[in-house]
Amino acid sequence: AVWTLGCACLPAPHKAPPMLRALLVALALASASAGLIQGPDLRLPLSGGRVFRPTHSSLLAASATNVRSGDVLAATAKASECDNGPMIGNLVKVAAGAWMLLPNMPPHVGKQADAAVGKIKEAAANCKPPAVLANAYRACGIATTAAWGKIVLETIASNAPKGMMMPSYQHGLFARMGSFAAVPLIYSAVSTLASASNESWEKLGSPTCRRLNLALATAGLGSAVWVNFAPLITQIPGTTPLVAHAGWLVPGPTKVALMAAYSATAALSAGVFARSLPEDVRKNPLSIPGRVADGVAKSVLSILPKDINNPVNVKYSLLTASFIVFTGLQLGSHPLSVVPSWTGRRCARHFGAWTLLAAAQSFDLKEACEKGKLLTDPYARKLSNGIKAFGSVYLAATFGKVFLDPSFPAAYHAVVMVPAWSAFAVALISYTLRPDAVPAVKK
Repeated sequence: AVWTLGCACLPAPHKAPPMLRALLVALALASASAGLIQGPDLRLPLSGGRVFRPTHSSLLAASATNVRSGDVLAATAKASECDNGPMIGNLVKVAAGAWMLLPNMPPHVGKQADAAVGKIKEAAANCKPPAVLANAYRACGIATTAAWGKIVLETIASNAPKGMMMPSYQHGLFARMGSFAAVPLIYSAVSTLASASNESWEKLGSPTCRRLNLALATAGLGSAVWVNFAPLITQIPGTTPLVAHAGWLVPGPTKVALMAAYSATAALSAGVFARSLPEDVRKNPLSIPGRVADGVAKSVLSILPKDINNPVNVKYSLLTASFIVFTGLQLGSHPLSVVPSWTGRRCARHFGAWTLLAAAQSFDLKEACEKGKLLTDPYARKLSNGIKAFGSVYLAATFGKVFLDPSFPAAYHAVVMVPAWSAFAVALISYTLRPDAVPAVKK
């Protein structure tokens, strides 16, 4: 407390009396030595019930600050903040300033400082995000799934709008089933990001997690926009007066809750995406849109497989391109917008949010395959299982629509208007069920 307050209050540290400088440095040395001796077992109580545990990254600050480098000071403060919170990070900055009042250091101290710098930077790179972040992802995943479920159950139903009845109970059953195929995609994306948040910011800053966060943020934002304009988007032409399948989404608590659920997911994913960017990018927020555009353009031009002789590499390359095309179709005009959801005007354009998420996951799996990590990386396995579950549910629902629904094809007006596109979508999505393991070639 003495050296911290003293250093913070000095108007001109380099002009401070020698005795005061010696006192500050001695106290800094004493506190650092105590921490190094005690190690992780030393715990100091802080306000608000928190505890300062002097882990390696914050304790090594003492030796690292002998190097007159702004990069070292920044890394030291960042590592300490990751371990123990912003307050300790600020204290380390003050301690660094106090120690650097000494004009000359022995050579061996400089060597020790050089060794400490690497450890500090490594600790800063591997510092863990707040524990609450994983739970925040899970909560947003549950909220997003519940919001999508509410929309599907209310919009794909009889009397939506009032007086319009389902031609058969199978029609509504399999239409809802096909829409719920998006749930495994939401789960696998959220589960992957929650697991990564339990590791480190470096993991969340990997290309895989950044793409997932960006896709999830876009899907959440797009879904919130759909909810806001649902009565307009789902209008039925030719009705007098005009009515809509989602006419039940009038201003009120339900609409606010749905938009809040989607917006929370979008905000969380966008915030983590921004936090996981390099520090120089975060300091210049205006450069983030350009960086995102560059990354998307690079990904689009990297869709082709690196090894066309690897069927799994080809699989995920083809699925990525297919899901991107499906997303574009659903943003277009009717009847093409029903591909691949087969939900008419009810949920077709909303389903595009989930095919976009599927495209991001497929691209991540394509890269994992090219790096040889598809079968060993736990994150890749989660995403792969999500894609397979999506395909399984979607194809089971499509089978029911075609072979078990007595109203097919008469009640599937939009699908019948674009038969080639509809069949093409089913064929491509069936590719999700192809195993990830490449069969051994017999010599």
